[in-house]
Amino acid sequence: MGILGPKPPLCSVWKCRACSLWRAFSGAARMTPARRSRLAWLHRWAGLVSGWAAFAIFLTGTLALFDTELTRWMQPETAITLDKTSLTSTAIEHAQQILRDNERAGALPSFLLLPDARDPTLRVLHYDGHSFVGPVLAPHTGRPIPVRQTEGGNFFFNFHYTLHLPNPWGERLVAMIAFAFAALVLSGVLLHLKRLVPDYFTLRLKAALPRSLLDLHVLTGSAMLPFHIMITWSGLILTAENALPVLQLEQEPPTQTEAPQQSSTHWAPQASLVVMLQQAQAHLGSMPSYVLFDDGKTTFSAIQHDSLNANDLSAEFDSQTGEFLSQSKEPSPIENAFYTLNGLHLARSMGLLLRWLWFAGGLASSIMVASGLVYYTARQKKQTTHAFGLARRLNIALLGGLITACLSFFVLNRLIPVQWQARAALEVAGFFGVWASCLLLVMIIPIRKSARIIAWTTGLIGLALPVIDGLTVPLQAWGSMLHLTVNGMFLLTGLSAMGSLRFLPVWRSHD
Repeated sequence: MGILGPKPPLCSVWKCRACSLWRAFSGAARMTPARRSRLAWLHRWAGLVSGWAAFAIFLTGTLALFDTELTRWMQPETAITLDKTSLTSTAIEHAQQILRDNERAGALPSFLLLPDARDPTLRVLHYDGHSFVGPVLAPHTGRPIPVRQTEGGNFFFNFHYTLHLPNPWGERLVAMIAFAFAALVLSGVLLHLKRLVPDYFTLRLKAALPRSLLDLHVLTGSAMLPFHIMITWSGLILTAENALPVLQLEQEPPTQTEAPQQSSTHWAPQASLVVMLQQAQAHLGSMPSYVLFDDGKTTFSAIQHDSLNANDLSAEFDSQTGEFLSQSKEPSPIENAFYTLNGLHLARSMGLLLRWLWFAGGLASSIMVASGLVYYTARQKKQTTHAFGLARRLNIALLGGLITACLSFFVLNRLIPVQWQARAALEVAGFFGVWASCLLLVMIIPIRKSARIIAWTTGLIGLALPVIDGLTVPLQAWGSMLHLTVNGMFLLTGLSAMGSLRFLPVWRSHD
């Protein structure tokens, strides 16, 4: 008899796969000091190797949940567009003329983003090799809105799955970090399996720093455990193709040969987009969300809003004649499962309430990773090795410095003159410049002083951002709930950074 009951009657030796799994679960329930030590070693070193990158991935992924809203905040000129304004035929005709002009100029195929509740503007976008750019049109007149150049919230989305590294290396690195984080979650659950319920109610902020950090680490890990498991394993499935590039070998040659052919075809629609849009809305039963042009076809796609399923309904038309060609079919159970995992991870089709819940889960994941990294250095503060001192400095620079860099990204959006060319690239360069400056600061001055400077800087920027926003954008923008919410989050971040100077004196325990 084992601790979980009798052995499976499949075989008498521990060789088959079923018996091996049974042995693993029996060992987890019968946690011996040796097994706990090995699990702790795995949890500690997997966290140290991937923790800093995992924090950056979680934090930027959390911000990317509201990438569309952040783009609107970073383009305050769109405030002249009223949310209740409906899309008109005139605007569609203006957009179609822009598409034709782009084709005659030899531009790559563009696509349309139609107005919806998250973004009431009409956008004509194309990929310039780094980001999606293009004119923004008023949905009622079709006239271009003179918005400032910016990557907006799309910067955080790209950073989340590429770490701003060249393809395909960035995506593959993120995939490997996802595998390491899965091992972190699994080992953490097994280590605290017997205390999952008590950990929900344990947080001793007045205890010694290592103890309070461990409580915070375990609390954020156990309280949002279903979210951590869901977001980790859905991310693993979505990145599996990048983590195992051998699966793409047979698909790469066709992609490379098709690329030059796309630029030589007539991709802009000649038939009336207004008529096709009306027919697509009738076929789909809802207003399309975006329109793609490729291979002589015009595809209208509708996002299933307030849904966990990321499968977009689509209707195809002939770009030259406007003839209806086909409609999306009912997906198979396997495809439906993949679309659901995609929707759970990206939260693109979720309602506002669920997206905020995912935002809270992302913040909890970020806090869990950060507190675990700082706990490791606070627990062993008496060590004087060079590698350990470097780990302490990297904690401050890569964790606190990233938050400072994110806030600086928004400040630069307001301070860089609107008329400057390539201002979007300047915003990104400023983000990495501030982050690198934090790293340099930590490396050349004592840890206690560098932690105070970064905390003060983060707090001041967070508190100053609403003031800067009020002085540099039209008053009409402040009438929207969007600006009030975003600026409120900046204030909360600034106050949290200022509060850390008093309630979380990390520098005292690190010196």
